[in-house]
Amino acid sequence: MFFLTLLFGTLLVLVAISIHYEALRLVASYLLPRMEVVSRRAHVMVGVCACMLAHTIEIWVFATAYWLMSWTGVTFGFSDYFRRSFVDYLNFSAESYTSLGFGDAEMLSPDMRLLAGIEALTGLVLIAWSASFTYYVMAQYWNERRRRGKGSES
Repeated sequence: MFFLTLLFGTLLVLVAISIHYEALRLVASYLLPRMEVVSRRAHVMVGVCACMLAHTIEIWVFATAYWLMSWTGVTFGFSDYFRRSFVDYLNFSAESYTSLGFGDAEMLSPDMRLLAGIEALTGLVLIAWSASFTYYVMAQYWNERRRRGKGSES
């Protein structure tokens, strides 16, 4: 079961990376260049919103995977697994993705700990990627302000 969980986790990581890459590529290559009529400040807001949307989708992908796994009989270790709804898996996924912790999910099975650890590492890397993307968009804003003069607030 360990290798199956590892393989499944790897597949989820590849899906999350693809979502993140495509979201940032679409914003940087297609959306921002077509927003010439709005200020660079708006570009920054769009970039941050795109990152947030990508992270939200990625959390939902992991939550859906956990939820689907619960239907296969995989033991999660939740003491009240029979009462768990999709929202519980969504909450668990958000906690894992952001490396916040496992909260009310106690005594996780080894497979679940492995998958949650994979999600935490994925979240860490993708959040760092978003931070560097945001810095890139902000740098463009700063450079434009510098070219126009420091008094401009657009």
